[in-house]
Amino acid sequence: MLNHAQALVDIRTFLAQARSGIPLGVLVIRADRVRETELSLGYAAGDALRAGMQQALEAAVRPGDHVCRIGEDAFLVLLPALRGRAHAALGAAKFVRALQRPFDVGDAHAQPSVRVGIAIAPEDGTDAEQLCRRADRACDDAAASVEGFAFWEAPSVPLDTLHHDLRAALAENQLALHLQPLAALPDRVIRSYEALARWTHPRLGDIPPDVFIEIAERGGLIGDLTRWSLNVALRHLATLRGAGLEVRIAVNLSVEALQAPGFVEQVLDLLHLWRVPGQGLVFEITESALMRDIVRCSHLLARLRQSGVRIVIDDFGTGYSSLAYLRRLPVDGIKIDRSFVQDMARDRRACRIVETMIDLAHELELKVVAEGIEDEATLELLREAHCDLVQGYLIARPAPAEDVIERRLRADKA
Repeated sequence: MLNHAQALVDIRTFLAQARSGIPLGVLVIRADRVRETELSLGYAAGDALRAGMQQALEAAVRPGDHVCRIGEDAFLVLLPALRGRAHAALGAAKFVRALQRPFDVGDAHAQPSVRVGIAIAPEDGTDAEQLCRRADRACDDAAASVEGFAFWEAPSVPLDTLHHDLRAALAENQLALHLQPLAALPDRVIRSYEALARWTHPRLGDIPPDVFIEIAERGGLIGDLTRWSLNVALRHLATLRGAGLEVRIAVNLSVEALQAPGFVEQVLDLLHLWRVPGQGLVFEITESALMRDIVRCSHLLARLRQSGVRIVIDDFGTGYSSLAYLRRLPVDGIKIDRSFVQDMARDRRACRIVETMIDLAHELELKVVAEGIEDEATLELLREAHCDLVQGYLIARPAPAEDVIERRLRADKA
């Protein structure tokens, strides 16, 4: 089975044609009710259903199209030499028909529910990861579609208008902070939370994080967004710590925010303001971002670490610094990207890669977080590999910070 990392490589290969003016269709296909099949008929039936769907999908594509598995119950289909949106819609409808039918699973039959999200290069983007995210977002929209598929739609207002609205939302504290727990192994006790910004536009409704983060990056607001997230996260952390809970909160950190004049001092001032020790704060920064200016970033991160702040490399394994620079970076841990984790229970090589990453990190006295945990089998493999922390829908989905804290405090008193 191929994972997200390999899927991105495949998209980049086909994007060469898209950049020359020939559209490329990127389709994310998700199957629901497969888990129900496993629970009612057994794991072998679930495996048989997934295998049947993959065979049906491979039989439905044209010569030259590309199919791969990107998750437990998800597929990626690439349609090169696409002849416009109508062509993509015909393909998506064909795939829905091919997959949304009864499949033999031993002595019984199972019928999945299928939805397809579509993004088209170059009109919807020319970056592999961005196209995947947009097709995945469209897949969510397809759940409400009669046809079973949906195209990614750009925001209905100009980006400069959204930029103005985002600036106002940050200034007027109109964003919301959600928290997603990280559980320690082997006991699954919640030791930390990741802070995630959410934006509900007064006219457009929920704006996807990848959209408003991209707007912030392009429009020079990423520093403001980081400072807002940091301030709100520390306020909530102060509540948890004030109740005697020795937990941490992780905030995503961009290079632009890190390198802004006075950022380290601002962090220290906020820690003092909320009376939170530096050990309670974790910054997550991607390795690819670090590589833009590794010398300066390392110096700034080292200053933060002197105050007890923890530094974790996010999306570990997808960038460039994995081995060559890891031993020299002032970091406390790594977060293994979900593209490596999600196939562990089904692909021995994927499992070995993750095990090797964990062993390497521990040899360097670093903690390890694995993200994207969605099933007990993967969790057990990570426990056996001595992973330190896990994060994913199996543990808990992101939820409004106030709700998370209220439940945690209530549970702590029980």
